[in-house]
Amino acid sequence: MTQPIDGASARILVVDDEPQNLELMEAILQDAGYTVFQATGGEEALALVHEKRPDLVILDLMMPGLSGFEVCARLKTDAQTGEIPVLFVTALDQIADKERALAAGGDDFVTKPVQYAELLARVEALLKVRHLNRDLERALAYLHELEMARHAPHPGDRAPRPGPPIGAPVLLVVDDEPLVRQLLCDILHGAGYVTHAADSGPRAVEIAQRENIDVVLLDIMMPGMSGLEVLAKLGELIPNSPVVIVTASPTSENAIAALRLGAFDFIVKGFKTEVMLSTVARAVERRRLTIRDRALISQLEAKIQELLAILAEHTRESERQRDRRPPA
Repeated sequence: MTQPIDGASARILVVDDEPQNLELMEAILQDAGYTVFQATGGEEALALVHEKRPDLVILDLMMPGLSGFEVCARLKTDAQTGEIPVLFVTALDQIADKERALAAGGDDFVTKPVQYAELLARVEALLKVRHLNRDLERALAYLHELEMARHAPHPGDRAPRPGPPIGAPVLLVVDDEPLVRQLLCDILHGAGYVTHAADSGPRAVEIAQRENIDVVLLDIMMPGMSGLEVLAKLGELIPNSPVVIVTASPTSENAIAALRLGAFDFIVKGFKTEVMLSTVARAVERRRLTIRDRALISQLEAKIQELLAILAEHTRESERQRDRRPPA
């Protein structure tokens, strides 16, 4: 028995004005595990599509009243039904008729008398494409929601957020002043974060190379390797980890340059604890969203490659079926 898509029985509408054809198609499809609805004419088919929302329509081309060409054209130009694949079943063997059927929006066709194996193969291929399209649409919609949420103003962003996110994010504190470095680490430990401390730029780079760092707090003014140099190096080593600049003045040229180089935000020395923790919490959330976005994009790319492979195989199978038919 054919495995229905997505773990549930796919819903298929079969449209034909000949009762014996409907009975045959229903028997084949139900035996393969699909849920089948029947329509004997074009108007009835259009009404059932809106009522039942089938995953696939199998449509006879030549019917009294509305022809299969007209039914398909109406389905494909309706925003609510345009994505439903249409498989034409036709006794016509003229190339021009088949070209017209595909031009009307049909996704594939089989020729009467219908062969059991060929019908199920084409049905399964179209349902796989339908299923992949739905996955892609859902993933793209989710990506859009994430992007909108990222740019939307959040009332809590400017309010104190003293608690850490769930889990234990790892922070790297970089400052050449021991007292400042210790103060930052103590505050972050008290809020539940794991910390590493570096007293210089080279030491910060070394830690970033060996540890999994979520967020960096970086002093902008340090001897030797400056904060801007460290920021550039960290951008190469851990590009998904936000860097929060610690500065004596947010209007200094160095602080502005740091933001242009990709720093996530800044805190001013003499900060309130709540302000620092709020900034750190937002940076941790930014990293989480970035990682999720990248993973989702990878899944999308994999789905696209799977879809292209199915379409390529579907095209090859169509060509093989066409080559096996005797010339008219």
